[in-house]
Amino acid sequence: MKKYFLLFLIVFFTSCDKKVSAPKPDHLLEQQQMEDILFDIKFLAAAKSKKYKILKDNNVQVDSLIYQKHKIDSTILYQNIAYYTTHSYKTYKEIEHNIQLRFEAEISKIKIHLKENDDARLAKKKKEIQQRKKGKELLKSSLNINKE
Repeated sequence: MKKYFLLFLIVFFTSCDKKVSAPKPDHLLEQQQMEDILFDIKFLAAAKSKKYKILKDNNVQVDSLIYQKHKIDSTILYQNIAYYTTHSYKTYKEIEHNIQLRFEAEISKIKIHLKENDDARLAKKKKEIQQRKKGKELLKSSLNINKE
């Protein structure tokens, strides 16, 4: 039993010593471009999880949409993802942080837009109610005139 434990420790410590890093891709994407691609991937993944039927009915292929928009192929994308995640953890965390900030900005824009739509809808309803009240008052006053 001690032999196996000792062998396990030797293998464990020697394997942890090596730094695992993906090779630099032939077509290295800039950090901003990689951020844009990952943002689009996450955005479309969220849309796909919420509105799957709409995407399916319109025959939207999320992967091909990303490749066409950014003029890349799957090999370039996966090589760059592997490179950024293993080569520089700090850079990748910065990309993830920027993506999070972009999502928060999009959410606040949507909330503002929804509030404006709600305010406009409420103003329209108030106007309709006021017009109905005026119509009722006119009808009452015309009925009162006719009674006299």
